Amino acid sequence: RETPNANPYVTNLRLIGSREQDLEAEFKKMIGDQKIRVNAVLGIEMLLTASPQYFRPDNPGLPGVYITERVDDFADACKEWLSQRYGDRAIRAELHLDEVTPHIHAYIVPLDHRGKLNCRALFSGRQKLSQLQDSFAFAVAHLGIERGIKGSKATHTNIHKYYAAVNCQSLYINLEEILPQPTPNQNALNYWEQVQETLQPTVDTINAQLTEHKRSLKEKAELAKTARASEKERQKLLERLQNLELTLDLWKAQANLVRDLPLEDVAYHLGLHQDNKAQHKWKGGDRIISIIGTQFYEFTGNQKGGGGAIDLVMQILSCGFQEAVLWLQDQFGESAMLNIVAEHARTQAKEIVTKEPKPQFVPPQADESKWLGVQEYLTLTRKLPLPLIETLHSEKLIYADAKQNA
Repeated sequence: RETPNANPYVTNLRLIGSREQDLEAEFKKMIGDQKIRVNAVLGIEMLLTASPQYFRPDNPGLPGVYITERVDDFADACKEWLSQRYGDRAIRAELHLDEVTPHIHAYIVPLDHRGKLNCRALFSGRQKLSQLQDSFAFAVAHLGIERGIKGSKATHTNIHKYYAAVNCQSLYINLEEILPQPTPNQNALNYWEQVQETLQPTVDTINAQLTEHKRSLKEKAELAKTARASEKERQKLLERLQNLELTLDLWKAQANLVRDLPLEDVAYHLGLHQDNKAQHKWKGGDRIISIIGTQFYEFTGNQKGGGGAIDLVMQILSCGFQEAVLWLQDQFGESAMLNIVAEHARTQAKEIVTKEPKPQFVPPQADESKWLGVQEYLTLTRKLPLPLIETLHSEKLIYADAKQNA
């Protein structure tokens, strides 16, 4: 299509795809002979660019000027991102240097994981498009390029109207100086035409100024709208944080409850009495039991020890687990019984972990081609700091395997 502000003497660079093959033919080749729906989307055109401040930091307002090294770095990062994200579905990418600011046009065949045309699965919905922007921002972050305001309500202005507004100059109108003096023989109609011809350029400039002023007011309103949306999001995050803190407090309170009853209290309810001479010994009939902390040992009878309230009840009453639990509920109430059962299960689990041999861990083989996906997940989804992840990766303390696991 015609681009009025393009420089016809500058050649664009093909980053992906062959110069010989027609774009339509490339799309058809990738789609293959599958049945195509009437309303199917056959291709996606994607524009990849950055602000002029990146390409020409010393003079952002000068069109068509750029630092070659910065353009090369940007092109390499975009090509790598397209290859990693879309593979051979990215059939063409071209770097345009003939307009105001360098940019890349990329063409994607929207095939899903089954190889079927499915644009909805890749690009449908605000969330997927936002994730797409996050992914690209991550891919060029090492160049110092930052993502724009997330959730911005800003809209784009027609380029011709923009140039008309930007290029106008502020004017101070002095009618005595600018209005022509009528001649003695000049009629009113001729004088009006002369005034109109004289004032028209000034009126055009004023209209352009008003257009720019209106655009500035609209932009200010959009920024305020975005700020309000950001504040609402901040309030939601704050509320979520408070809920998480409340949940943490509840878990702490629950952890304090899940503790075993003192064995001395259980022994007392079982009819045992503390020895006056040796306070860790408890006696009842012909039975003598030593209690130290959560552990006990019986010196008489079967000379067997254990740990926790349930084991003590089972041993003294010669009963099973269910009978011991029911007895504890009857003596100490349901809440205490549930805490005792939880503590009993925790203790048994610890014993299993201690006694069972630990399996030897065999680390998976590293697959560097999968690293970018893992890095995106850790930084974008899990919100881990990028410098930390890069340092761990360089020290080979974290890597990606063939299944793109970290």
